[in-house]
Amino acid sequence: MEQNHFGRLRTLAQLGTGRSDAFRYAALAIAWLALWRLSALMQYDPHASLWFPPAGLTLAALLVMGWRALPVLMPCAIVATFWIDRIYATHLPARELWVSGILFATVHCLSYGSGAWVLRRMIRRSASPSTPTVVTTFLLISALASLGATVLGIRALEATGMIVPSSQSLWLPWWIGDLAGALVLTPLFVGLLSWRYPQIEPWLGGLSFLPQSRGSGTYAGKLMLEIIVVIAVLTADAYFHSPDTAFAMFFLILPQMWVVYTESPFRAALSIALMSTAIAVLVALLGITRDALVYQFAICVIAASAYFGFAVPALVAQNRHLSELASTDGLTGAATKTHFFECSERELADARSQGMPVSLLVMDIDCFKAINDGYGHAAGDQILIGLVRTLRHQLRQSDLIGRFGGDEFMVLLPGLALDRAEATADRLRRALAEMRVPGSSHGLSAGFGVAAVGDGESIMEAFRRADERLLGAKRNRPPAVEATN
Repeated sequence: MEQNHFGRLRTLAQLGTGRSDAFRYAALAIAWLALWRLSALMQYDPHASLWFPPAGLTLAALLVMGWRALPVLMPCAIVATFWIDRIYATHLPARELWVSGILFATVHCLSYGSGAWVLRRMIRRSASPSTPTVVTTFLLISALASLGATVLGIRALEATGMIVPSSQSLWLPWWIGDLAGALVLTPLFVGLLSWRYPQIEPWLGGLSFLPQSRGSGTYAGKLMLEIIVVIAVLTADAYFHSPDTAFAMFFLILPQMWVVYTESPFRAALSIALMSTAIAVLVALLGITRDALVYQFAICVIAASAYFGFAVPALVAQNRHLSELASTDGLTGAATKTHFFECSERELADARSQGMPVSLLVMDIDCFKAINDGYGHAAGDQILIGLVRTLRHQLRQSDLIGRFGGDEFMVLLPGLALDRAEATADRLRRALAEMRVPGSSHGLSAGFGVAAVGDGESIMEAFRRADERLLGAKRNRPPAVEATN
């Protein structure tokens, strides 16, 4: 009976997985055909769209799903070929349409599939790819894959009679249209798929495409500014009939970079897609396709610049993390020794300029080695963490806590003369006595050395005097805590 129960559960799980895969494939097919029809509406020459969104979805699907996406992409490309026959009324025989469709589907999927395969291998060969590496690799592969799809696609349609060979250069607008679709939409679709495929995250070079709910109003305002720029440039182009007006679209890079630097990668990728769609739709509606190539290049340049802009927040975050590692003790959160002395010298200079005293307190835990040996290093680490937490609770916000090493800590007390600094040490001694050593009823005890920073004296010189007083105090009294097994 138990085996039958587990068998039914396994069958239900397989059915659920099968239904999920079927839904995913159906959604991919519907999305691809919808994007293809959208690109057909934005054509400014036969077989030349301002941008070709299916290229971005094809590259993203093959990048994420691998060759498993072919059973969906191949039929979609064949259906698109028959759709082209209806749109342009070529009246080709069904056999030639099938041949044309299969050839087009093959070269389209082969070009972008090869690009996706190379991109995955290049990124995976790097143990921890950086954002600039991922972006540069993606731009290069997108350009080469779209060029291959263009050249081979034209040859395939010419061979079957769907395109009549002519002296007119069809390859450039076809290529730039495919490239624009791949550049603009591939990161967005990869980001959407990364929610369901978390293994994709390492490919993104430290970028996170998780949704962001905060600041939606500010983000909408930035999008509105971008839409105003798009409408203003396209309206001026339609009104003045001047080819030079179209180049003003490159100014869209300014608000787009504002979005990149202040919003999440997902929102930045979404804004690029929305602005590119608005440009393509309005160019078709306003009938200014004479400058279509300029707008194609504008879309590509803005998208490429924005993706390189992703590296700036990533590098800032990385530098901030490295700075924190260099200035903060990883266990306790106190300042490192180097950072403590650097900050203390600045605090000392400020205090002297205002005529204020400065004192330095040095302390270490009694019998800390015995605690580690008797109760384990994990218990010792918890004591160090709790000690710093207690110090922060007892001290002022302006006081600086540093870890000299091991169980020895330093506290800078700006504005306190020697008598008040000694009173602070007594208060800290009583607070630490309330802490308990794990597995023992003893309270925590510590030795203290206090010194006021004299006129013309450096922090390091004051530290040496305070450390000598700490050593003298520890020699003159017996240890208060002993470890017991």
